[in-house]
Amino acid sequence: MTRVESFNTSSFDGTGLQSRAGGNSQAAVGQFAGQQVQVDEVDSMLSDAAEEISMHHAEKAESKHSSERKKEAVRSLEIMGAEAIMAYMDAAQASEDPEQLVHLAKRMLSGMGDPAQHAREAFSGPTEQFMALQYALQQGEREGVAGDILEALRESLQDLEMSHGPAIRADINTVGTARQAGSQRIDIAHFQAAYRDVVLGESTLAATLKMALERFGDKDFGAGLQRLTQALGQDLSSARPSCEPARLQSLVQDLFHLNVTVTVLDGCKELQAQLAQKHGVSSMSPLVLMRGLVDVSAEKWVSAQRFTSLSTTCGAGTPAPQIHFLTRVKALLREMPVQVFIDADQRQAVFAAAQEALDQAIDLEEY
Repeated sequence: MTRVESFNTSSFDGTGLQSRAGGNSQAAVGQFAGQQVQVDEVDSMLSDAAEEISMHHAEKAESKHSSERKKEAVRSLEIMGAEAIMAYMDAAQASEDPEQLVHLAKRMLSGMGDPAQHAREAFSGPTEQFMALQYALQQGEREGVAGDILEALRESLQDLEMSHGPAIRADINTVGTARQAGSQRIDIAHFQAAYRDVVLGESTLAATLKMALERFGDKDFGAGLQRLTQALGQDLSSARPSCEPARLQSLVQDLFHLNVTVTVLDGCKELQAQLAQKHGVSSMSPLVLMRGLVDVSAEKWVSAQRFTSLSTTCGAGTPAPQIHFLTRVKALLREMPVQVFIDADQRQAVFAAAQEALDQAIDLEEY
């Protein structure tokens, strides 16, 4: 049977027309051109039409998605004056040549090559590329450069905003604190990378603590946490924070809890000295131990063997130094912020595993 969804009523032979019930719907059947045909009821036809319209609008929305994102990027662009741009570049120690932006702007405004490519060749970081493009755009607008060149600069800025916007804002908002990390570019960039990792990376307290240990080490750990807290305050108070204020507020609380771990790290250093003095163990690293404590605090399932292996890694492989090591580790675990652990049950399980490892070491010594 041929199905027809739209037709000319004058050609339709109504003789023999009959209704066929199908649930609560009605459909008409009859003869057309010698064949039996079925015409969908009005509700079904309208439903099909609505579905086609919805699909059409969805396709249009998809095609407009990229352009809408670029429009949003235009609205959210951080517009900075030439003085502010130069001030950032100076604070970040981003360039050894104070005239680099001027020369780079001339190349971009010459119309030769892609401005984004020029920026990437001059600077490896998105924030510095952003500054260079902004400087060139403002210079071009003042000089009345051709519209297509200015549009290319705007497109490059939009692309950077879309792909690196939060990271760029993080760098701009906190450069004042970053420069306190040292007078060299490498020190400033190191802190900026640490801040981006905290703000834009994993959200768990254990992950933040581990990142801070990796970035700052055992010598600069306490000062690094203080600078991160200060940078969060600057980011929060800025006109355009790097991410949602609620996220930044939460991180401020996290860092408040992490300040307690400075004492734990000091305890790891004391244990290193004790093992060296009493047992001749010289291979223990306080930073390695601290990382190990962070790892076990965030693991769902921890066995006694986990602590036995940690003691061996730290050079306490025989019963006497192992007992000393595990006894102190138990105390250090209790000093860790409660928020680092998954939950209260997991925290107690970690303590129990450490105690079991200690009991095993005591049994070995007695044996």
